[in-house]
Amino acid sequence: MTTEDKADFGTVRRMLDKLNASWEPAEAHGAFCGRACLSGAAALQDWLHDVSAGVYRDNDDVVLQESVKGLQTFAAETLLKLEAGQLAFQLLLPDDDTALDVRAAALADWCHGFMHGLSSAGGADQGPFADALESGDVGEIIEDFGQITRAGADADQGNEAEQSYAELEEYVRVSVQLVYEETAGLRQRGTGTP
Repeated sequence: MTTEDKADFGTVRRMLDKLNASWEPAEAHGAFCGRACLSGAAALQDWLHDVSAGVYRDNDDVVLQESVKGLQTFAAETLLKLEAGQLAFQLLLPDDDTALDVRAAALADWCHGFMHGLSSAGGADQGPFADALESGDVGEIIEDFGQITRAGADADQGNEAEQSYAELEEYVRVSVQLVYEETAGLRQRGTGTP
């Protein structure tokens, strides 16, 4: 991830904090990406309502509204990067200077958020997209993400652990792009969020 991409983690944290959101930045980003896989641009408002518990509606607080606009812009940019393809899209995670155990926890949060987003957009066991998400590569990826949500790392594992983390982060990034591409037909059908 570039320095510019990683700088967004702190910015997103501040915006979420201003909304009194209980979501961590990585989890919130994962949730948007999961929703976007099934709903495309329609995911934006549902995601914003979800992460903020709707506090921004009918609220004239300027700081709060600036945070809402910032999150909308961030989500829209994420969607554009997903549309652009593999090289543009990046996960929102803490930078490489952050302790490995913290980064591993954030990656687990990201995957948890992604699965929550899929479920919220109709991909739950009984949702309209459930069958499509349970088969083939997409089903395997979701299963892998479930395993990652339970993963952890010790802060002092050294270079081998850093390499493993980097590989796992890249796997998640590429997998999300694959899920997004594989679900294009679902978005085009316009079934929308149930």
